[in-house]
Amino acid sequence: MKNPRKFSEDKRTIGTPRYEPFQQMCNEAGLFAIKEAKDKGIPITYVDNLDIVKEYADGRKEILGHVPPKVTVTKKVYKLK
Repeated sequence: MKNPRKFSEDKRTIGTPRYEPFQQMCNEAGLFAIKEAKDKGIPITYVDNLDIVKEYADGRKEILGHVPPKVTVTKKVYKLK
């Protein structure tokens, strides 16, 4: 008998038709949360380019810091003798 809790495959793989409704739901939930926070006067924090930005409900923005740029990892091949 198969274990019903064991997942044999990812049902929401990025780029597949089953993924799109899930992504849309997450996007809408995020936008709703941002609107609710602003309506209640709570600042939101996000990353814009490489800046960490805190945006207040009145529209003011404060740069809290910076994130490092993406680092590209190159493939290295070693030959053993």
